[in-house]
Amino acid sequence: MKRAVVLAFGVLVACGCQRTPNEVMNKVLVDFGVREKPEGYVEPSDKVFARLRQVGQTEIKRMNQESRQGEIKFQEAEGLQGKYYKEVKVYENFHPLEANAVTRSGQAERGYVGYIEYSYRVYQGARKATRAEAAAEDAGISTDLAGRETYRYKFNAGGIWEGGKGESVTR
Repeated sequence: MKRAVVLAFGVLVACGCQRTPNEVMNKVLVDFGVREKPEGYVEPSDKVFARLRQVGQTEIKRMNQESRQGEIKFQEAEGLQGKYYKEVKVYENFHPLEANAVTRSGQAERGYVGYIEYSYRVYQGARKATRAEAAAEDAGISTDLAGRETYRYKFNAGGIWEGGKGESVTR
């Protein structure tokens, strides 16, 4: 049993170290910009940037699903009189902005961050006398209110997004 474990460990180490020391040194020199990149070399951050489109498609669906319920607001008329209405933010488009490598020296955690900018338009519902009526109403009236929001997404050291929600940032 012990020999099988040692043999399995040896096979894993041998398979994991398939690069010669010279290949490893060349990769390090290329990564630090000392040596010219070989033909066909793709920066890891460029690979992450290419994945941002898929992240944006997934996240825009999630964000629209979350904002579907909207927010109930009150439009004051005279004194305490007024009407309630639903306001919903609908994300319409996204644009990947950039991807960067991140190394946290204190934790030895590596990875990448990518930034995506989303554009949205605000829709409102019809004015209703009660909050409950406004909540039941669809927000289908387009307004002139539109905007953009930027979110930061974390990727692991292999450049893979693990599905975490984006963090709103100001740029």
